[in-house]
Amino acid sequence: MIETVTQLRARRFHLESSDPSFVIERQSAHRFLLSGQVSAEPTAALGVETPTTAFDVTLATQSGPRHAVAQLRRDLPRDVVLKVMERIGGLELSMIEALVPAAKPPRLRVFSTDLAQRIVQLDENRIEVRGPVGTAAHLTILCDARRVTIAVHQGLSASATALRIAASVPEGYRALADGAIVSVWKDADFFSMVA
Repeated sequence: MIETVTQLRARRFHLESSDPSFVIERQSAHRFLLSGQVSAEPTAALGVETPTTAFDVTLATQSGPRHAVAQLRRDLPRDVVLKVMERIGGLELSMIEALVPAAKPPRLRVFSTDLAQRIVQLDENRIEVRGPVGTAAHLTILCDARRVTIAVHQGLSASATALRIAASVPEGYRALADGAIVSVWKDADFFSMVA
């Protein structure tokens, strides 16, 4: 005998206002009509749920639907496309789930002028730093075609060098240092702004 009931969610998107003066009417599973103005002091929150995340958007007093749209465009995840249509009763929002293509990992290369410290290539986007810096040196960090050169001082440990490399990757890339291993990937926000 079944004792628990699992409720299926038909709605993939959810949008609600904490302020009764800022009205959100659900038109369908992915369309909403926004009207009114925030009257709560000093701010009001919009609760937003998408298929992949849930978050709140804060609106200041006197904010209207256009302010809400601007905040939503800034805060929505990459896999949600927001379309806006002006209607007689306010602004109609349509949220559509989009496929985000997987980005090819960047090609990471690091060259050093120091002969004592070794940099070993583990994968296309991962390196491992082995041993301390023997003499003050310069490291050239290449991510795809972008380049940055940094200086490292004598005696710097492998993990400290890895942290310096991770903090200095070229613009448009993000890095994580795990001990002496550095992993790099493309910064999706940067490349979507450039595109």
